[in-house]
Amino acid sequence: MSKNGFGSYAGISAAGGAIGSNDPPSQGRVALAFKSIRYRSRIQDIIPCCVNQLLTSTVIDDVFMIRGIEVSLVAIVGIIRQAETATNYVLYKIDDMTTKPINVRQWVGRDRAKQGITLLPVRVYAKVLGILKSSAEVKSLEVLKIRVLEDTNEFTTHILETVNEHMMLDKAASGQSVPVVPSEMDEAQMHSDYHPDFIRKEVLRLIQEYPR
Repeated sequence: MSKNGFGSYAGISAAGGAIGSNDPPSQGRVALAFKSIRYRSRIQDIIPCCVNQLLTSTVIDDVFMIRGIEVSLVAIVGIIRQAETATNYVLYKIDDMTTKPINVRQWVGRDRAKQGITLLPVRVYAKVLGILKSSAEVKSLEVLKIRVLEDTNEFTTHILETVNEHMMLDKAASGQSVPVVPSEMDEAQMHSDYHPDFIRKEVLRLIQEYPR
């Protein structure tokens, strides 16, 4: 198991199943895109965002920009407003109440689709790690991992990390030096040692270490 916040991405589908030859072509593109960015510096790896930032991002030469900062692999937290199945994917609508819900597409292999797809329940909070995509000027996320929140403090942590991360990115873009304090939350989520008490301690740590 990877120490990363959503477990080991390579070789798993959004629902945790194996990525095989039966997956749709775009599923392979998700895996390749992830591999191409997984070795960048941490501040460029997983960028916590709100849905409004994603839907209002600009696209320049197939690169998504938020206030002049490149984004691709992002994490969001919101309520599942809708869940429906298609032939080989699940479509969720995730709403964090900063704007309209964003479409989140979770690809599944054909074999798994034949066995039946289990949908996450609606009206619960979920955390999504995905790659930002745009088709016909409609932005959406292709899921690498999605799970239901276990503790509401995770939502608080996501808000704190989103604010802090974009402040640091803004400063870095303007040439200012910024101290990078990696979040331990991303190292523990989906890990066997993950538990609510850790989340509460992480919230306190973020508040203490990011005084601005």
